Amino acid sequence: MTPGLNSFGLPPDGPAWAALAVAAGAVLVALLPQATRERLLRPLLAHPRRAVLLLALTAALLSWGYVLHYLRGGPRIIDATSYFLEARAMAEGKLVFSTPLPSGSFRGRFLVTPPGSTALGVLFPPGYPAVLALGFLFGAPLAIGPVLAAALVVVTYALTLRLFQRPKLALLAAALSVSCAALRYHTADTMAHGLSALLLAAALLFALQGNRWLLLAGLSAGWLCATRPVTGGVALVLVTGIVLRDRQLRRLPWVLLGSSVGLLLLLAHQHATTGQLLGSSQLRYYSLSDGPPGCFRYGFGAGVGCLFEHGDFVRARLPQGFDLLAALGTTGRRLLHHGLDVANAEPLALMVPFAVARALRDARLRIPVAGVVLVLLAYVPFYFDATYPGGGARLYADALPLEHALVAWGVYELSLARFALPLALAGYALRGSYAHVALAEREGGRPMFEPEVLARAGVDQGLVFVHTDHGFNLGFDPDARRLQVARRRDDAHDWVLWESLGRPPVYRYDFDPFTPSSNPRIEPLTLRPPATPRFEAEAEWPPLAVSEGWAMPVLAGCASGGRALSLRSSGEGSAITVELPLLRAEQFRLRAGWAAESDTEGRTIVLGTETRAPHKKGECWSTEGPTLALGPGSHRVSVATHSPGVALDYLEVVATGPR
Repeated sequence: MTPGLNSFGLPPDGPAWAALAVAAGAVLVALLPQATRERLLRPLLAHPRRAVLLLALTAALLSWGYVLHYLRGGPRIIDATSYFLEARAMAEGKLVFSTPLPSGSFRGRFLVTPPGSTALGVLFPPGYPAVLALGFLFGAPLAIGPVLAAALVVVTYALTLRLFQRPKLALLAAALSVSCAALRYHTADTMAHGLSALLLAAALLFALQGNRWLLLAGLSAGWLCATRPVTGGVALVLVTGIVLRDRQLRRLPWVLLGSSVGLLLLLAHQHATTGQLLGSSQLRYYSLSDGPPGCFRYGFGAGVGCLFEHGDFVRARLPQGFDLLAALGTTGRRLLHHGLDVANAEPLALMVPFAVARALRDARLRIPVAGVVLVLLAYVPFYFDATYPGGGARLYADALPLEHALVAWGVYELSLARFALPLALAGYALRGSYAHVALAEREGGRPMFEPEVLARAGVDQGLVFVHTDHGFNLGFDPDARRLQVARRRDDAHDWVLWESLGRPPVYRYDFDPFTPSSNPRIEPLTLRPPATPRFEAEAEWPPLAVSEGWAMPVLAGCASGGRALSLRSSGEGSAITVELPLLRAEQFRLRAGWAAESDTEGRTIVLGTETRAPHKKGECWSTEGPTLALGPGSHRVSVATHSPGVALDYLEVVATGPR
């Protein structure tokens, strides 16, 4: 279970102790006589706009502090590093980007290849990366989160004021936004949910304003579609509902015009990554990288749940597929986490269902309640919990500003408003902070690639090999010329890349994410031409194409390097396409290495040449393929098996003529 849900105790770090100290002071203020309390708070309450600006500045500073203290200076989880790479590419004008030969030195987790290409794109929608790209253009990508944090406070205040017409209540909602630890994370790490929360709240605010503001409502909802399409759909439904309720049907074109900006960006990204305007980069990625086929989809049924990316979860939670019972379990676990996300303390989160119960009698509650409920329902058909320390139930984070408005309304309705902030701060100090400390300490306790490490080592040009997906996403720059970051494969991929770049100085960036408080190191690396170039099959994951079954990297004791690319059947067999990179024209015989994951007939096909070699589980063997004469460049090799239990270990170029 995520730390924080089962943790309670003394504050585990400095920020938590500071929160407890402020909570204690806030309790003392709350216990003062009402007249004294109002006199003490009068400077803030008399100038609510100044108070909002002060709160916005505080939120920005706290989010920046989160970057430094908990993230340790950079993106941490794989999703965040992928957004980081996508934003860097967009800042350079690219939705997809080309790489040097071989592409297997660059392909990997969350990177998708368009059909018929070796170019790469990130699977996530482009709305948030386009905003994050502004940070790259100004040389400060991690400053975007704190800016979003400040904007969230302002929009939360404005929306709450528009709904309830009570400045005190709106200021409390804004203060809850500042104290919300989940929002501090989502406006620090390079994740899309901070922007999504801002866009959903802004779409509702502008829709409630009506008239020409509907253009901005549409812009917000459309950009949200380009950021998180499911939540964007919720925003479009809500905005349209407000327009119809307010009888402004003739102004609906303003919404459509505004929304077209984000929708066109989304279509452009999908076309670039999938070759189809109405394609899905995420569906294409999982069709290449995971299985069974169709495992990653929005809906119910057998076969839902990807066994490589989410294997432990699927085996534990979805043994019968994703049915209504499984969906209820997934939703329940998300809500369990989200109760802590809303305002750091579950008792405050109870104000949301209280508002839901009162919404039929109080028209002011209907819009924010509808937003929260629709976000919750919209993600019911998605099978994965998507929760983790710090980020909480991130799929519901998009609704946090609406929930802060409802919590503020609820505590005022129950005459408990003066205790809301002390409880939120104490909840973080004594309970919620444990999850954020766990985030800080996970996976080596720091980002998996830091430019400062290269700078301290005096490395400003050459080829730097990394061995983690996170490190590659943080280090790779599509426009880089002097310094190239690539994945270390420990096979002929490394040599081909080095040769194709003109034999620059080579270094390896060593970082062990499985060691607590790991320290990165830069060491020179010497590469030598292999006598017989061997290309490890697992370096070709995700494959360039999958026509049958699916493929995933596996451990295989007898395989070279201890790993192989498992070819999994979904019926008739498995057939994939991988890259064979050549530096010069060659005549050679293609040899394939194989590993048996179980007793197998060993029926394999490489470039149309079929062999049959029965083997026992744990055995490895090789087959001789056709003799080829190919020119330099990237070549495609089709590999297939009609026997279960077969993994491709490597492809080897065995010279038959002069090199």
